[in-house]
Amino acid sequence: MKSTALTFLIVFIAFATKAATLKTEITTNLFEGVKLVKSVVLQNDTKNDSVMSIVTYGLRKKAVFGLVPVNVYVLQFLAAKPEKLVKTEDGFLASLKEAGPIQLHLTFLRNLPGEKITESFKDGLGANKIKTKDFSPELTQVLSEISSISEFKEGEDFSITFSWKSDQAVVYIAKTPSDIKTITGQKDFADQLLSIWFGKTSDSKLKELKKTLIQ
Repeated sequence: MKSTALTFLIVFIAFATKAATLKTEITTNLFEGVKLVKSVVLQNDTKNDSVMSIVTYGLRKKAVFGLVPVNVYVLQFLAAKPEKLVKTEDGFLASLKEAGPIQLHLTFLRNLPGEKITESFKDGLGANKIKTKDFSPELTQVLSEISSISEFKEGEDFSITFSWKSDQAVVYIAKTPSDIKTITGQKDFADQLLSIWFGKTSDSKLKELKKTLIQ
């Protein structure tokens, strides 16, 4: 009986050390009515805090039925080591690991179901020749977590934070500061997810956003 209790305690402690927190500092500066982020501190089980500072930001628009584009979200890009970024169309994606940890901070400008956002992300993956049948378990889990959110409401924040260690990547999905999902896997799944914004873009409006973000 004592042995069982001890085992439970050890498992609980091991689980607890995996928790991550994100502390966000907001400014009073506005872009499209959204308050801009100054910095985000990532605290995880390594006990080494990572401070990510704002690098750039832009507006995601989407043409509906090929007509007038609508505003979807403001995307802010933060990095711990922005000086490591290669600010070229082809070099930016490959440089993100060296600049990491990094965060994509989205503030929605309209109400959208999680499934709709997931469909858009799949379009972005498809543009980079990443087919659904080839999704890794980790990439599938990320998309499943986003799809499970019944609705992103106008004005709500949502972030995806990436960190790397050797060939491993950790992705933190946060709808709120206290609701953080952690997904760990091979480096490739993070690269694939980031290709939605920094690889080959799925439409002209996303291409405009990419151009803004890598300047």
